Amino acid sequence: MPLSLWAESMDDAAVEAALEPLAASGLGIGLSLPSVRLGDADFARLTRKAAQAGVPVRLWPLLSKAHGYWLGEKNVAEVSDLMRALTAWRARRGGPEFREVSFDLEPDFQYSEALRTRARGRPDRALALLRDNVTPTRFAKARSSLARTVQTLKREGVFTHAVTYPVVLDQSEHDATLEDALSIPVSGIDWDEVSFMVYQTPIAQLVGTWFGPALVQSYARTAVQRFGDRAGIDLGVVGEHGEGIDAGERYPGPHALAEDLAASQAAGIPLDRTRVYGLAGVLDGGGIAEWLEPRPAPVPAAESRAVEGFRNVVRGIATGLRVARRG
Repeated sequence: MPLSLWAESMDDAAVEAALEPLAASGLGIGLSLPSVRLGDADFARLTRKAAQAGVPVRLWPLLSKAHGYWLGEKNVAEVSDLMRALTAWRARRGGPEFREVSFDLEPDFQYSEALRTRARGRPDRALALLRDNVTPTRFAKARSSLARTVQTLKREGVFTHAVTYPVVLDQSEHDATLEDALSIPVSGIDWDEVSFMVYQTPIAQLVGTWFGPALVQSYARTAVQRFGDRAGIDLGVVGEHGEGIDAGERYPGPHALAEDLAASQAAGIPLDRTRVYGLAGVLDGGGIAEWLEPRPAPVPAAESRAVEGFRNVVRGIATGLRVARRG
């Protein structure tokens, strides 16, 4: 799938109006599908219009906030039902047209808000909350359930894409304790692609520093080391949009996004495994051509001690969780 833009909580008319410029720029779209719209003829019609316009669609299913909104350990039963219903809908006459599905693996909405509030300005303050959430048996069962759901989708010919927090790359390669603490099963599942949300905005809000392309490059390198040609990256945030994100600390302009795109490519992740959040912000901020034309060439970023320091803090948290679990 080409370089794509995420479209979350946009009305159908706004998405439809964007199809022509998306097609002109050779871009795809990651289209959010709230669970309440399963079976919605208007939504299915929108996906077919995108296909007719030459815009590849990746569906991005989301649960209600009462059921966690994002997908993860605590709602795997609902996720299984959601994906089963989605493929059944696709098979019916008049169903949606898509070939790819994204699993947005994040802590459930309530837990995510608790972590964000606790860790703002001091990531280490979230350690106790994370430690209390480590439940190895429940996590293992959830991962097995999610793996079965992925296999079912793959048998149906659906490309399965996981997108999750980059900090899981800071745990040891054969350890999943940080995933367990965050309730996001990622490793040990046969995803077609595993992508990491190296979003400058929430990280800057968390630590008070905008790291720039060195952050993207650092995580992209690790993603490629771990997942090879299945590694992807997501960049953001463009515009004042997004759930679970405070106001401010957005991309200051297209040049900053271009630097991040250049760095991720230099680290080994091509544009066809790259997504930008999000479409609404790009449209508000001058349009698709303004933000994504021309595509930047790969350019390495300067190394950053600050980025390595941040990642070392996260590695320390992951190590502390693993030690506490063993104890």
